[in-house]
Amino acid sequence: MRILYLTIDNINDNVILAQTFPFLGRLAALPGIDGIDLLALKKDRDDRYRSSSPSAAIRIRTGNNHGIWHPLTLFHLARLALIAWWLSRRGTVLIGRNPMSLLCLAPAALWPTNRLVLDYRGLLSEEYVLQRKITQRGWMHRLLRRLEGWAVRRADLILCVSERLSRRARRWRPGSAGKALVVPCCYDPQLAKRDDRRVQQFRQEFGLDPHRDFVLTYAGSLSAWNRPEAILAVFRGFRAIHPRTRLLVLSGDLPAAQLTFGGEPGVILRTVPHGEIQNSLAVADLGLLLRERNSVNRVASPVKFAEYLACGLPVLISSGVGDFTDFVRAEQVGYVLEPGLSLARVVSEIRCNRLAFRARCQEVAARSFDGDRYLSAYTRLVGTGQEPQGAASLSGGGAPPHQVRSR
Repeated sequence: MRILYLTIDNINDNVILAQTFPFLGRLAALPGIDGIDLLALKKDRDDRYRSSSPSAAIRIRTGNNHGIWHPLTLFHLARLALIAWWLSRRGTVLIGRNPMSLLCLAPAALWPTNRLVLDYRGLLSEEYVLQRKITQRGWMHRLLRRLEGWAVRRADLILCVSERLSRRARRWRPGSAGKALVVPCCYDPQLAKRDDRRVQQFRQEFGLDPHRDFVLTYAGSLSAWNRPEAILAVFRGFRAIHPRTRLLVLSGDLPAAQLTFGGEPGVILRTVPHGEIQNSLAVADLGLLLRERNSVNRVASPVKFAEYLACGLPVLISSGVGDFTDFVRAEQVGYVLEPGLSLARVVSEIRCNRLAFRARCQEVAARSFDGDRYLSAYTRLVGTGQEPQGAASLSGGGAPPHQVRSR
């Protein structure tokens, strides 16, 4: 069986490296899969896609995203759609990462035995509004909402990253109720391979003392749905009660980080290779995931949440972030930023129980966000009809029942 995956990246390529590649690597290892074609409209100009591919079975073709309105973007998008049509044959599983990708794959799905899967990771129309690429309730916003409705209705199967996103799809298009699988964004398996020597080197480079400093970290882009000003305010709050608090910002967009954090005492700004993120995060005590309460974040599944836990970091999370705010409370892997939260208590508890927190977070990450726990879901997704040995069952037995459900 052949798999063809089409993705359009409108922010930065790190999202694909962190979310899509681990997913494709696991698909490539399923029984009966004879290869995967990745077609990617990528934001950056370098070729990290090919150098970072998790499997030799993944064949990669790319085009450049010059911006939503740029003619060359439309040209490359049409070229990738034509390649998808040319490469497809009977029995191909076509996976589109967002509704626009699914539209590009629709011609290739005209073969009656091909399967069209929507990799549903968020609300494209609302994301574009937040990025100020389109206006709320404008013609482009309405068009993207119609496209999303078509994709939810047309897809043979929908991979949703959160229960909230699945419920939204079911309310909006009741016909989607029987074809949704919920699998959160899982961490890259490499994150479980911490190198203590490199961790110590990073501590020395950043000038951190593990016995005296309390280190907050934020890793990721400074996109519109994140709240850099909230990160700065929380950092100042911690610093007021513990002067040795430091903030480590790991971002691929240092100019944007400089605008918010530049010149702030105690802040460290760095860009690190994707393969070193686990060693960089390991120097911290608490990961920050602070977002606005809006429709985009309400259904989100930020991969940095799984990455923090996999690196042994408890998380300070704001309310209304997908399924994860309730998850933090239920699993006791961090704190929810809400009125009444004592920052002094957070510092005291983490400093007194660093090793216990680390073990707890890593155990929960392995149980809930290791993609190998969802091999049975991936098997149903591609329809191989073969259950991998040791795979978790959708009806229970292995994968956490609140994380994977068929409807």
